[in-house]
Amino acid sequence: MGIKDWFGGDKKKAAYREKVKEAVSDGKLSQTDLHDLEKLRQELEVGEAAEDRTSIRREMYDEAFDAKRSQGQLTQTGLLDMAKIQKFLALRDDQVAETRMEMNRLRTLTEIRKGNLPTVPPTHTALRGVKLEPEEVAFYTLQVQMLSSHSAPDDGIHVVPNFKYSEGDSRSHFLPEQGAKPIGDGVVIITNQRLIVRTESGRQASVKYGEGQSALYNEGLRVKGSMGNTLLKFKSGADETAEIVGELLKAVTAK
Repeated sequence: MGIKDWFGGDKKKAAYREKVKEAVSDGKLSQTDLHDLEKLRQELEVGEAAEDRTSIRREMYDEAFDAKRSQGQLTQTGLLDMAKIQKFLALRDDQVAETRMEMNRLRTLTEIRKGNLPTVPPTHTALRGVKLEPEEVAFYTLQVQMLSSHSAPDDGIHVVPNFKYSEGDSRSHFLPEQGAKPIGDGVVIITNQRLIVRTESGRQASVKYGEGQSALYNEGLRVKGSMGNTLLKFKSGADETAEIVGELLKAVTAK
């Protein structure tokens, strides 16, 4: 094979790659798309999309999910669309693990907004040693970094009965981390009666919603105590996390 053939092959691969990008960029891959891509691949005499570099295939997958995320929701059909694209691009679960976690958060948020609240199974490790009150239900758990602050302002969106929350409300409220000292990691458990905080060592504290001692921010929660404030910074770092918490608190505090 001569140099001209090499460059010609590269151009053909690039042309096919662009068509694949175009096909998945809306977060879908229809049977018509699959048919047209296979026809083009044969005409260009190039390998399948699965043979492209992993970084390029992952970039295509992420772009497809961005299209789904821009819609503000992810339905079951949307999940199937993404599974189809992942299979076509021959990406293993571990190669798109971070994006799949984001997908799961968006899917959870979509269901909460429909009134379908998640629940935490009693066998979940976050509930180990946690005694729930009669008729108390655990709906969600979050991994957090805990920080102690004696000077945090009493701001944020205060969690009270009939907590009001609309999409994006938390984004203008920033966790007051300045001067705060890290004190370890923990888990926040959202129930229909309170916020439960469980540390790595198993120690527990809780705040009932009617006490007005907690507040929501875009990056986490603040819990007020007799010795100052404990900041609970979401480890996920995703905007969807604050949205999930906001929508859940709205649902569980409704009277």
